[in-house]
Amino acid sequence: MSAPLPLDSKIDGVKIYASGATVTRIASLPPDWRGDRVEIAGLPLVLDDRSVRARIEGSDSAIACDIAIGLAVPSREDPGEPPLETEVRKARFKVKQLQDTLLAIQREIANLNTLEVPDRPRGEAGKSPPPSPMGARLALSHFAQEQVQAKFVEKREVAIALRTATQALADLERQQQQASSAREAQPHELRKTAIIGLSWTDRPAESPLQLVLEYFVPGARWTPSYICRLNRQDNRATIAVRASVCQRTGEDWSGVRVELSTAEPSSWCELPELASLRIGRSQPAPKPSGWRRPPVGAENLFEDYDRQKQAAKLAVSTEAIAVSPSFQAAIAPLTSLDLTSSESFAAPASKQVVDRSFTQAIDPSLSEDLEEIEELIEELDDDGMNYDSPLGAFARSPKASIEKARSAGQQRQRRSPVSMPPSPIPETVETIDRLTYSIMRLGAPEDGAERGKLKVSSPEDRYLEFLQRQDLKVPFPIRGVLNNALAEAKRCFMVHLPHGSHEVRYSAGSFDYAYAAEGRLDIPSDGQFHAIALLSRDAEVKLRYIVVPRIDPNVFRIAQLLNPLDAPLLAGMADIYVDGEYILSTEMPTIPPRGEMELGLGVEQGIQVARNTNYREVRSGETLVAFNELRHEIAIAIVNNLQRAIAIEVRDRLPVPAEGAKVDVQIDRVVPEWEVYNQQERGRPIRGGYRWKVEVPAGDRLNLEVDYTIKTFVDSELLGGNRRE
Repeated sequence: MSAPLPLDSKIDGVKIYASGATVTRIASLPPDWRGDRVEIAGLPLVLDDRSVRARIEGSDSAIACDIAIGLAVPSREDPGEPPLETEVRKARFKVKQLQDTLLAIQREIANLNTLEVPDRPRGEAGKSPPPSPMGARLALSHFAQEQVQAKFVEKREVAIALRTATQALADLERQQQQASSAREAQPHELRKTAIIGLSWTDRPAESPLQLVLEYFVPGARWTPSYICRLNRQDNRATIAVRASVCQRTGEDWSGVRVELSTAEPSSWCELPELASLRIGRSQPAPKPSGWRRPPVGAENLFEDYDRQKQAAKLAVSTEAIAVSPSFQAAIAPLTSLDLTSSESFAAPASKQVVDRSFTQAIDPSLSEDLEEIEELIEELDDDGMNYDSPLGAFARSPKASIEKARSAGQQRQRRSPVSMPPSPIPETVETIDRLTYSIMRLGAPEDGAERGKLKVSSPEDRYLEFLQRQDLKVPFPIRGVLNNALAEAKRCFMVHLPHGSHEVRYSAGSFDYAYAAEGRLDIPSDGQFHAIALLSRDAEVKLRYIVVPRIDPNVFRIAQLLNPLDAPLLAGMADIYVDGEYILSTEMPTIPPRGEMELGLGVEQGIQVARNTNYREVRSGETLVAFNELRHEIAIAIVNNLQRAIAIEVRDRLPVPAEGAKVDVQIDRVVPEWEVYNQQERGRPIRGGYRWKVEVPAGDRLNLEVDYTIKTFVDSELLGGNRRE
């Protein structure tokens, strides 16, 4: 299988949920490329492996058929020269220099050894012998001996230095080889990588294709906020929806499309099952199952493998394994044995020597099959046994020999198939794992009971497979690194929400909504809340005024706005600006789609309200029983000093007798008419409430009047005094 094609990807969009986010990456496929696998590296460690989805955009003939998630270390852009390269180069130069020095010393010693002291000169016949240069001859001999001894001392020192330098060079080269072939990965370097398998049917020429990869990451949250700008001249308002986003996913989101959702990223939901109507004989409904039970007797498929493996182990010749003195010492007793007949081969002593010393010298793993080999040897028949060498028992005809043993002990060697009870249907999560064949591994023949069986590999094993492909050593636990990354991502949920903000999951209620940002945004992965602008909409606004002169003569401004969105405005803080001037910040409740909301804008200084009262106590003598009439007169004056007409709501309250009390409250006159007001919209209902809704022209004055009477018995008195105003 060819190596996957690495692709450069970038984050195109992010959908942030109440907790967590779904990230969308895009990567362009090269033109006229028809490979079967691509790789996208540099993914965050907190990525949820089961959430990864891939698709091909731009063609209906290419599909992503398989996804494998692993760990990798991003390649360094400029690795530079390895740290040991300079030291190795210096060590090699030093070794070469010492070798040249040693060679020069050896040549000098050779030249000194060839230096000979000349013999005494011979005289001519009949003449006296010439004088002998004894001093020069002795000096030359002493010089040669001293120089040779000095050179031997120098040679020994250089040889020792050369040996030390050679050992140091060997150590550096070994370190360099280990560093280059299996570099140790660091915890901060690990990133997740995705290998996507592609399937092609046909690709149009020069068609641009994009690979879209989506995955879920925890460690992200958001809360809404608003800016409301009011213009009193044309009664218009602009509502800017903003949000504070906190994310600690391990990757910065730069220039991405952002969509905010109030939904939970993952929750359990059972799909309804539609019952079918059948006509005919009743039959039991089939049990839903997404997997098949393994066949019975699959272990018998490995009999030939086991038989040939044993024969191959016993068929190893002496020449192939006699490479060490320890092995030669181990097989030394075999040379004195006569194993040319089946009797001698089957002797207990010789068999013990062959089984113990021979198997342990060849391969320690043979001791595991020692008992089975002994049983085979005991059951071998003498017919057809022809051993030409001490080790040729199974090397010449292993198949025939073992077949005889198998046929002789067939009932004992072979296990008859046993009908196993049906395996229970696994749980839902386990069923999903069993159907995910990309994360399954087939047991090797050496795995014993697990061989030939598909089993779901652990995430750690799959991650190690990816790292081993890169020749990386992992001296630390991978699970610890992943747990630390996940704990770091969840730290953003420990950060306090901004003042006045609420969790969107509780503000949204039972429905889920999404808010898409207009434009691309940047959100760093630092675990802090960052304010972003989502969208802005115009809305109609109606200004009205509310005053409760019985409590406070100040007139409060109220702006009524219509929610311009098809989604609700969730509860959050709102900054209010009127005619470009900042007024206040208020906490806004959740407003339903296209619903009305009210914003308090503070006190209006251009409107003045005064409440005056008059009280009289009169005794009634018209009836048989005398009553006290407590007559109250209320006059409210409203002065509008603004340059426009205003709609004002004046609220007041009359006393209400307790149940069973012998008191009567009677309204005598109201100018203009008012209406009952029970304050239900605030969730705090009251009794005896009334309100006027009137309009006051610009620069004009309006009076409100109400008269009411409280009747009691003459000998009775109201608690707190008869005068109520």
